[in-house]
Amino acid sequence: MPVYPCAYADMQAPPTPAFPKGRLIRRTFLSLGLQNGQQRLSCYALVDSGADHCVFPRSFMQPLGLDPLTAPVDMTVGVGSTSIPTHFADITLDFGVVQFSVYAGFTTGMDQIGFGLLGQAGFFDRNKIAFDYSQELFTIEPYRISNCTTTRLAQA
Repeated sequence: MPVYPCAYADMQAPPTPAFPKGRLIRRTFLSLGLQNGQQRLSCYALVDSGADHCVFPRSFMQPLGLDPLTAPVDMTVGVGSTSIPTHFADITLDFGVVQFSVYAGFTTGMDQIGFGLLGQAGFFDRNKIAFDYSQELFTIEPYRISNCTTTRLAQA
């Protein structure tokens, strides 16, 4: 499978007591599409090796035609937070050159930040990821899996 290089996204953090001049933060963001049947939503997600699953804001469910009242729920915990309900559904992640199905979570805990997390189950288990912070690059190499579609690679 091909290897896709991705640049870190630079973000300027505002000044705080710990960092009075602010600071530059480099993040591993990807632009992607979420699909459920004919419904599609474009968004960003952070490649996050500390996330157990792929998780997105619950506010993404309605545009994707997903109903939080009927979606299975699990209680999840993030850094410094209490346990919150996370609704799960099968969706497709579309990175333009690679698409694959995942069982992703949607939670109100992500609504405030407005982007998703690409975690161990659903992303890292389907891709070899290499981080090179000093070169400001990370690479993604999809594994050959049965529910990974790469037919668009020839068109890329």
